[in-house]
Amino acid sequence: MLDPQEVSTKDQARDAREVSGQYTSWEQVAGYFDGDGNVGVEVVKYVLKFKLRFSDTWKPQVLTIKWFLNREGISTSALWLEKRDCRLDAYRIEVSSIADVLAAAKAMLPFCVKKAEDLQILVDYLEGRLNGNQAIERFNEEVRTGRRSGFIREPTLPHTRTEGLRIKQLENARKARAAYAVDISQGIQEQIKSDHSKEKLGHVRLSKKYGCSVSVIRRILRAR
Repeated sequence: MLDPQEVSTKDQARDAREVSGQYTSWEQVAGYFDGDGNVGVEVVKYVLKFKLRFSDTWKPQVLTIKWFLNREGISTSALWLEKRDCRLDAYRIEVSSIADVLAAAKAMLPFCVKKAEDLQILVDYLEGRLNGNQAIERFNEEVRTGRRSGFIREPTLPHTRTEGLRIKQLENARKARAAYAVDISQGIQEQIKSDHSKEKLGHVRLSKKYGCSVSVIRRILRAR
């Protein structure tokens, strides 16, 4: 069971004093990532989303990695405590912004062995040398050979990240045009505005109540 809890800044400072300055190079951080880090992969609409995760049961260990990454200009999450049923609790940080994931992966890649292929797939996809299906299949091969834990994913992304983002933009534009094309009577519009201001109903609840999209609700509420 995963029950993340943010660790207070005061506790972080106190614990990190024990090992302050332990990590001073990307080679050292890559060595740690090779053993106790991982590349998180998520299939979202039209693109793959990546995270770099660092975890350890000893809190100061993760804190010094966090401080090194932040010092190198890499943004990280807060320090989180993972509550686990069958194993020791662990502390974790993540790098999730695309620019920071790519920069950290490229910095660690020359020094990694076990996780080198995972990082290379990530870099090749984010830099447009692989489409989604090619990246997924390479991750699947890592799982099949036991070099990566996880499950086999169905290839459903036959385009590069740039192409996927463009498809998403076009789809959002079509939805926006469709929202403005929907004809809602003036009386219904006034009811929607009243429910929003007086009943404090949000966009999603209004959408369900009146049977129209969230985009239509936003359009109506903006037209005050």
